[in-house]
Amino acid sequence: MVGVITHLAKYLLLIIVGLLLILLSSRIQHVAPPQSGEYYYSSFLKNNYTVLTACIFLIVGLLVGYYFKLNPWLSGISLVLIFPITAFYEATVYRGSHNLMPFELIVYLLWSVPAIAGIYLGRFISHRIAISKGNKNNSNT
Repeated sequence: MVGVITHLAKYLLLIIVGLLLILLSSRIQHVAPPQSGEYYYSSFLKNNYTVLTACIFLIVGLLVGYYFKLNPWLSGISLVLIFPITAFYEATVYRGSHNLMPFELIVYLLWSVPAIAGIYLGRFISHRIAISKGNKNNSNT
């Protein structure tokens, strides 16, 4: 039970980290703010998801895969979960907005691919290092 709560806390942490990465990307790139209105938040997030942001998500995914050893798909989706949360919020507050929600969710899933790839790569590197350390320990005895 404690392990499940620990994993859940890590996934919640990844959601917050994903939002912070978008905000960091906004500060780095100086993207023009969107017009106020019903799509303000989703436009802000969408405008700040660029190639640089995808690279940052890949690097963070690499670290998450190396240190946390969580499910890569859930971790990658958790990092970009702020996008669907914002879309659902705006669709609830502004009736009639986000009427193509299934297609938006597909795009958000595609935006999680760099993070997922980084997590798989981080897990692979962690596994290879563990194997090499195991071989060194076996050769020393």
